Amino acid sequence: MRFSNAGIVTGWAWILGVLAFAALAPAPARAISELEYGLELHNIHRIEIEGNTTFSEKELKALLRIREPRSFHPQVILGLGDRTARYQPHLLEVELRGLSRFYRQRGFHQVVVELVSVVEDPEGRGDIIVINVVEGLRTYLDDVRFPGTEAEVPERLREELRYHVGVPAPADLNDLGTDIYQLQTYFWEHGHLEAEIRPEIVVAAEPLGNRLAAVLSYHIKPGGRYSVAMIDVQGNDRTRTDLIRGRLRLREGDLFRWSNVVESQRRLMETALFRDVGFIPARVDSAAGTADLLIQVVERRPAFFEFGFGVGSRERIRALAAWGHNNLFGTGQRLLLRSRNSLNYEDVQRLSDGAGDPELNYRYDITHTYPSVLKRYRLETNFYLEKETRGESGLNLDTRGFSLGTRFGFGRQTVQALTLRFERVDPSMHPDVTDSLRLHLEGNVIEESSTHSLAWDLLDERRDDPIRPSEGSLRTINVEIGGGPLGGDNSFWKMSAAFHGYTGFPLGGVLAFRVGAGAVGPYGDSLDRGADGVPYQERFFAGGVSSVRGYEERSLGPQISRDVADSLRVISDVPLPDRPARGGNYRLLTNIEWRFPVPLLKSWKVSGVAFVDGGTVWERLRDIHIKGFRWRSYPGEPDDTTSTKIWDYRWSFGGGLRVDTPVGPVRVDVGFPLKRARFDTETSTGVTYQTESRVIYHFSLGFPF
Repeated sequence: MRFSNAGIVTGWAWILGVLAFAALAPAPARAISELEYGLELHNIHRIEIEGNTTFSEKELKALLRIREPRSFHPQVILGLGDRTARYQPHLLEVELRGLSRFYRQRGFHQVVVELVSVVEDPEGRGDIIVINVVEGLRTYLDDVRFPGTEAEVPERLREELRYHVGVPAPADLNDLGTDIYQLQTYFWEHGHLEAEIRPEIVVAAEPLGNRLAAVLSYHIKPGGRYSVAMIDVQGNDRTRTDLIRGRLRLREGDLFRWSNVVESQRRLMETALFRDVGFIPARVDSAAGTADLLIQVVERRPAFFEFGFGVGSRERIRALAAWGHNNLFGTGQRLLLRSRNSLNYEDVQRLSDGAGDPELNYRYDITHTYPSVLKRYRLETNFYLEKETRGESGLNLDTRGFSLGTRFGFGRQTVQALTLRFERVDPSMHPDVTDSLRLHLEGNVIEESSTHSLAWDLLDERRDDPIRPSEGSLRTINVEIGGGPLGGDNSFWKMSAAFHGYTGFPLGGVLAFRVGAGAVGPYGDSLDRGADGVPYQERFFAGGVSSVRGYEERSLGPQISRDVADSLRVISDVPLPDRPARGGNYRLLTNIEWRFPVPLLKSWKVSGVAFVDGGTVWERLRDIHIKGFRWRSYPGEPDDTTSTKIWDYRWSFGGGLRVDTPVGPVRVDVGFPLKRARFDTETSTGVTYQTESRVIYHFSLGFPF
C-alpha cells in the first residue's frame, strides 16, 4: 500500500479537528460532580463520641477505620510522613453502622448511633466529627433451652457455647452461627446426619430494673442415626482405590462420625495427590439407618518441577532446582531429586584480610517416600551429598550420608519423627587461610570421621501462618544419640528445645519472641576427649542473621588459640589456631522483635522491624557465669573486668525492613552489638589487636524465627 504526502497532511488535519472539537465541546459538569460527590478527601482534626457509658471513647474509636492524627505513629517517628489524617465524608455512614452493630452484638438491641455534626476546626486543622450514642437498655440471656432434646445435649457442650446464661443476648440470629455449628457437629459426631437446628430468641416486653431479659431456644430435630453402608471412590484416574481406602478412618459398617470424616479428609490431602477431597452421604436409607459414603477426589499432576533463586549476606548467589513425582505407579510412593548450589564469599574469621575467592557450596538429595508401613507410618529414605564452607572456623566440610525415618502425629498440630542417620564427614582446610597457619599445621593430620545416630523430633505447630505468623506458637524438641551400639567414630548425646510466640502489639503489628536452649556431650569411647569428643558439625554455634544479629556468622563462644591447637583431636574438632570459632556444647538464645507496618510503603509490601537479640554458646557448664549476662561490656585488656570475655552472653539491638514476596519476606537488618570484644593475634612483628565491628548488616530471605 502507498501513501502520498497529501494524504498524510489530510489525515493530520482530520485528527487535529477532532481534538479541537473535543476541547471546545461543553463538559457534562453535573454528571462529574455527582460522581465525585462525597469522594473528596477531607483533613480530620478530632473525633468526639458522646453518650456512651458502657464502652470508653478509646474503645469505640479503635473500631473506626477513620482515625485521628497520631503523633507517635511509626511513620511519624521515622520521619516518613506527617501527622495529618484524612477521610472521605461518604464513609461516615458506614462507620455509624459499624458502631451500631458492635453495640447490638453485645446486647444493646435498642441502640441509636447518630452523626451530630461535622464542623471545621477554627484554626483550619481539619474537621471535627461529633457522634452521639443512645445505648438504651441492655438485654441479657436469662435462660438457654433445648426443647425436647434437653437430655441429649450434655452439660459440657452447653458450657462451651459462646452464648450461655448471663451473657448479653445478640440482636441478630446470624451471630449464633458458631454455636449452631458446634451443636450441629455434636449431632453429626453421633451419626445424626439429618439433624436440623432452628434458634429462637424471645425478649421480655417489660424490663427487669435497668435490663431486659431474653430466652434463647434451640429447636433441634436430631433424626435417626446412620452407619456407613458402602464406600464409593470417584475421580481417581491415577491413584489406586486401595491406597485411598487405606487412608480413611471410616470403614463399612462404622457409625457415620463427623470426626472420622474430617480426619480422613486431612489424611488424603496431606498426601499431596489431590487438589480437593469431598465426602458426600449418598443413598440415605432412613428405615435401615444406613447411608453410602461417596468420596470425590480431584487429582493433581503427579510430576512437578521447582526452580528458585536467592541472595544473602553469606550466600551471595543461591540456586535451587528439584524434580519430583508424587504417585509412582499409582501407589502413592514419592521420588524427589533436589539440588541446592550457592556461591559463598566468606571472611575466614580473623585469619584473612577479608572475603577471598568465592567457594561453591552444594547439597544434592535423592529422597524416596513410601506412604504406608503397617497401615500407619510413612517411611522416608534420603541419600545426600554436601559441601559446606565454614569460614568462621577456616574449615571446609565434605559430607555424604544416608538417613531412614518416619513421621507420625498426635493431632493436627503435633508431628513427631524418628530418624536413623549414617554420615561420613571429610574436613579440609579453607583455601583462604594464611600461609603461617598452614605451616603450623604441617604436623597435624585431618581425617574423615563417621557418625551413626538416632534422633527423635517433635514439632507442635500452633501458628496461624507458618510463613507469615501473626499469632500462636511453635514448639520444637530434638533428642539425638550417636555412636555407642550404633557404631561410628563419635559417641555423643544431644538435646535442644525452642519456643516461638507471636501476638498482637498495642501500637500495631506483631510482637514475636523466641527462647531456645541446647546441650550436647560425649560418652563412651569419646569421653577421653572431653568437650572435644563432640564432632565439630554437631556442636552449637551462635551469631549471625538467624540467631544473634549484630555479630558475625557463628562467631560467638569458644575459640581455638595457638596454645591448645596441638592438643586437639583433629578428627572431631577444628585444627586451627588464632581464635577461629570452634562451637560450644551448650547454647542459649533469646530474641524479641516488633514487626510493624509502614503505611506510606504499604503498597510496595514493605514493613519494618525493631529487635533485641541475645545468645552465645559455652564449652562447659562451669563457663556459665551470672556476670556474663550483664547488659554491657567493652573491648579491652584481658585483665580488665569490664572487657568482653569468651563466656559473656552477647546482646544486640537493631532494626530492619521487610519486603513481602510469595515465598516469604526478603529482609535487611542492621544490628548494633552491645558487647564487642577485642582479639589479640600474634604476628612476626608482635601482637596486633582487632575489635569487633560497631555495626553489622544482614541480608536474607524469611523471618529469623
